[in-house]
Amino acid sequence: MTRFRSLPFYLVAVLLHVLFLLIFGTYTVSEKGATVITQFVAPEQKVAPGPPPPPPPPPPEKQKTTPVQTATARSMAPRPTMISTPLPSATMVIPVPTPVPSMDMKSVASLPKDFKINSMYTTRLNTQARTGAITRYGGGATKADQLEGAVYRALNWLQKNQNEDGSWGGSRKASMTGLALLTFLAHGETQDPTKSKYAETVQKGVQWLMDTGRKNKNVFAAQNVEYQHAIATYALAEDYALTNIGDLLTVLEGAVEKIIVSQSPTGAWEYGYNNKMTRPDERPLGGDLSISGWNIQALKAAKNAGVHVKGLDEAMRKALDFCKAVYDDKTHRFGYAKKGGGSDSLLGVGILSMMFLGAGDSKEARGAIREASTRIKCDWNKAGEANSYMWYYVTQAMFQGGGSYWVAWNREFRDTLLRNQVADGHWTVPGSRDDVPQRPPNARPDWHAQVGHPKDSPVYHTTMLCMMLEVYYRFLPTFR
Repeated sequence: MTRFRSLPFYLVAVLLHVLFLLIFGTYTVSEKGATVITQFVAPEQKVAPGPPPPPPPPPPEKQKTTPVQTATARSMAPRPTMISTPLPSATMVIPVPTPVPSMDMKSVASLPKDFKINSMYTTRLNTQARTGAITRYGGGATKADQLEGAVYRALNWLQKNQNEDGSWGGSRKASMTGLALLTFLAHGETQDPTKSKYAETVQKGVQWLMDTGRKNKNVFAAQNVEYQHAIATYALAEDYALTNIGDLLTVLEGAVEKIIVSQSPTGAWEYGYNNKMTRPDERPLGGDLSISGWNIQALKAAKNAGVHVKGLDEAMRKALDFCKAVYDDKTHRFGYAKKGGGSDSLLGVGILSMMFLGAGDSKEARGAIREASTRIKCDWNKAGEANSYMWYYVTQAMFQGGGSYWVAWNREFRDTLLRNQVADGHWTVPGSRDDVPQRPPNARPDWHAQVGHPKDSPVYHTTMLCMMLEVYYRFLPTFR
């Protein structure tokens, strides 16, 4: 204590300040430490047990925006299980759902959000709309179940029998691929995996057509180009109408332009797309109604899709002139290459062509539909290879004509096709259980099968007959 008093006053002041700083510093740190502890160690509370929180939603899939590419074998998912229940079935048979395939669906990303599908196609877009249309136009909910079941079986068969490269068929791949795609599209199945369990199947088919067109200046076939190119263009136009995928447009516009420039001056289309009028005696109008029917359907589909190609409207006007030119007022029939004669098959072609060209109420269409209603029957046991073609056109013509014509024909063709579908989902050559047409007895020496390839024929008959069962919702009635 004596030593402390002997210290100078300034040194005593320094020691006192240091002492006070140490005391206050210790106090502050303790307070801060207490604050931190209370933030992380809450008092123990008793909380009533509750349900566990829901799992977090999965992260959204990233969509790519590069052009369409062919799906690879690694990306292919297992196909839906084939259905093989006896026909007809009172309960609709729907394929076993499969996981959405992990495809490289680059084109789907380009679907515009504000895109509105042409009202003509709205009845094919979902199960409720299709079932409602079948019930309204086909005769009740029970038939709706049976008809949708038959269509699903056919789509499953087509999916199973698609070639590895995405096409269908053998010697006529362009037309068989076009018909198969039209069958899927008629049921509202597109390459959008969020809306269709057949998305990869459709994507591969469209991609094959696109690749084929790009390699051949927007033409899809060299053999039988007048038929094959028209059918493939028809399919591509419907796909564009349902998806508005911009990558399709360049090839589609070129394909439509090919049809327009290949039209004869009279409005018809000829073999080999020869528009030079080189057979004036046999074919004075520069073509025939059978070829022209498919090209008319392709142009109408392009028009519905909003495709703008120079000369499209004029080509359709000229095609209507041709249809009128081969119609006979006395017999109420459409001729093949000129007025007079004409087969039962061409009745449906002529009627539907007139309807597609905006002349469904014309005297020609009305006269021909009356004639068809009295002549054409859907009797499987008396049918032959050509009946798929004839029934395909007549079914659409009767549906668009409506009234008593449709009521009678609907009952006849609907039950016939349900009874004669093979259990695996496809149809054979009408009138038989053969997948490839057989030479009929007493056939003419020049007889040949319309579709005789073992891979083409079952695809052809299955697609043509399946599209008949899709007629209730494929297009709205009273075609405009």
